[in-house]
Amino acid sequence: MVMYKDMTKDQEIIWLAGFIDADGCIRLSKGWKNKKRVHSLIPQVSIHNICLVTLNKVAEIVGRISPGFDTSWRNRTSDKHAPMYNINVMGIKRCTPLVKVIRPYLVTKALEADLLVRFMELRQSAMSHNAHYGSEEFQIYFALKELKKSRHLRDFTPTIEEILNQDKVRTSAKVLERDESSLRLSVEEQKERASKLVWYRKDRLKK
Repeated sequence: MVMYKDMTKDQEIIWLAGFIDADGCIRLSKGWKNKKRVHSLIPQVSIHNICLVTLNKVAEIVGRISPGFDTSWRNRTSDKHAPMYNINVMGIKRCTPLVKVIRPYLVTKALEADLLVRFMELRQSAMSHNAHYGSEEFQIYFALKELKKSRHLRDFTPTIEEILNQDKVRTSAKVLERDESSLRLSVEEQKERASKLVWYRKDRLKK
């Protein structure tokens, strides 16, 4: 009986991986760190479908793997189309267990998963000493964008190294890294900004 239960769980994970292969998205979404609009790259696994029953099953399985996810829905452009329901798993802590569990069963989006795992490993290492994004992290961001646009044009699956070394990916990453460096606050600016935030909080407390 125990073996049957374990096998059932495996089958559900395999089904989830196939569903993400078909109707999912594995990417880095772009947020903002501060008022100077320095980019924040956020790991994201999204699943979209018009069938709420199916998405409820997806949510049930994802809920057993990831520590959290968000749900949303939106109406389509035409009344003839049913609303689109979404499940979004965002952030390193949420995406890491999910991607690692489904990775052995992915086919179409296997490379995207490998790239995201590498990004999350790099970021976790960098976060331990508050390092900025490095060139490889920016390369992964543009590699994921390139894979999404060019998937139907490929007749082979490149390795991580092959796609990171593509001229378009490397050039875009260098441009973004240069722009990011020019927008970063100096030590003096960081101290000034921190002092203003402290005084702001004190003022709020007085009220």
